Amino acid sequence: MPDFLLFLVAQLLPMKKYHLFLCLLFPAFAGKAQTSDNLVKISRDGKYGFSNAAGQEVIAPVYDSAGDFRYGAAPVRQKGRFGFVFANGKKSSLKYDSVWIRKGTYDHQPLLLTLLKGKKGLLDSTGKEIIKPMYEDLRDNKEGYTLVVLNGQYGLVNAKGKMVLKPVYDNVGLVANDNTVVYLDGKCGRVDLVKGKVLMTPYEKVGAFIEGLAWVRQDKKYGFINTKGELVIPIVYDWAGNFNEGLAAAASGGKYGFIDRNNQVVIPQKYDQSFVYKDGKGMVRLNGQIGYVDRSGKETWLQNTQVLESSVPIRRN
Repeated sequence: MPDFLLFLVAQLLPMKKYHLFLCLLFPAFAGKAQTSDNLVKISRDGKYGFSNAAGQEVIAPVYDSAGDFRYGAAPVRQKGRFGFVFANGKKSSLKYDSVWIRKGTYDHQPLLLTLLKGKKGLLDSTGKEIIKPMYEDLRDNKEGYTLVVLNGQYGLVNAKGKMVLKPVYDNVGLVANDNTVVYLDGKCGRVDLVKGKVLMTPYEKVGAFIEGLAWVRQDKKYGFINTKGELVIPIVYDWAGNFNEGLAAAASGGKYGFIDRNNQVVIPQKYDQSFVYKDGKGMVRLNGQIGYVDRSGKETWLQNTQVLESSVPIRRN
């Protein structure tokens, strides 16, 4: 049974029935050993702890109940309060109403979640409280950031527990290269989480700033803004990609090509699709074929298109 279900049962069952439930569900609690994460769960006089594979006691059997180890930590209960113990024998504060472990996305770090008086918090892998239990919800983001929810609004906390984006937004996107997007009152903004700079725009969606420009979308049309938020390429394109080497893929009338920073069409919009411009050539698709075209218009078509489909960039905007 997952750890969070174990402790949910602890909240719902009376204490005597809870102990009976544990003994029926986990025979190890009745005196047998159970191995998890290279540690062996042990019991003595109705209390639980852990020893290593060599039989050396690592965590003294002083807990009323204990879950399995995952990612170097195990949830435990003592005197009706919950916390974590770690493979090195150390423990977190045992003060929570409930605790559980969730796998994170950043460097395979676990999320050690806590619940106190109905509010969620987060511990780091040593048991240090990096986010106090004061939020309605916590969700893993990317690059070590955690999404926090307070009063129905969203913000971000970094891996050190520092609030880098106050929970005042209607939504917050995934982090990429310490950047993300935020949404507020139907408008979209771009955030540099390192500099703490938020650039709100009147547009419904904003891309990443590449070479000083970011595409924006409004009413299913695309244009570009600069880092000051000024519209420098009008919102007239059916689709647009990021700038690279001074060119960006753009579409009009169902045909694709490449434009420059001055909104000049450098490579004609005659292709079924255009992708990124890189190493002096842009990837394009025409009549089922994939190839490349340079600024002079010279085309090079690949022969084994089916094999090369996996190299075509995925367009998400």
